[in-house]
Amino acid sequence: MTGSLAQAQPQFTGGNRPVMLRPADGLDPCSLGEITGAGEGAIMVFPGDTTTLDAVDYLSDGDKVWLCDGDEGGDMVGIVYSPNPDLDCEVGSPVTQELMYTGLCQSGWIRSEWVRVVAG
Repeated sequence: MTGSLAQAQPQFTGGNRPVMLRPADGLDPCSLGEITGAGEGAIMVFPGDTTTLDAVDYLSDGDKVWLCDGDEGGDMVGIVYSPNPDLDCEVGSPVTQELMYTGLCQSGWIRSEWVRVVAG
């Protein structure tokens, strides 16, 4: 994964929207995904579910992400990810209530067309 433009989670104001973890009948709140279709370019990560915000990071083909949230139209997906593949983002266990992701990994939003589900 490419380096992060933001070291901390973005502030959730001005159109920014946190990635939420939601209960799903005992299933994990997130599915594993992989970035596809960027080619030689990069996929922009936004701090909310709109591309009108400034990008906070960039991802490349093959980067693994956790797909955790979505917008109403299905155009954007809320992701959790880390440039360190050994870091546990702690999204692999069911949750009992809706929670904002506040773990050690980064979170943000990407266009759903640039990611495919790998597992979950």
